Amino acid sequence: MGRGPEVFVRQVSMAEGQRLQQITRTAKDPVKLRRAIVVLMSAQGQPAPDIAYLLRPARTTSAM
Repeated sequence: MGRGPEVFVRQVSMAEGQRLQQITRTAKDPVKLRRAIVVLMSAQGQPAPDIAYLLRPARTTSAM
């Protein structure tokens, strides 16, 4: 079974792109940072499954 149709955000304006890039550099809130990254990646044509894979939580190992 193949992938379904691709989903992307609308094209962002130059000002919106600059603001999103600023957020990625200065955000203290991790949720805001991830959202800005997702929108930028989608606007650049990255498919949603690829974005989800790249932003998945890192696996951590327990020392116990």
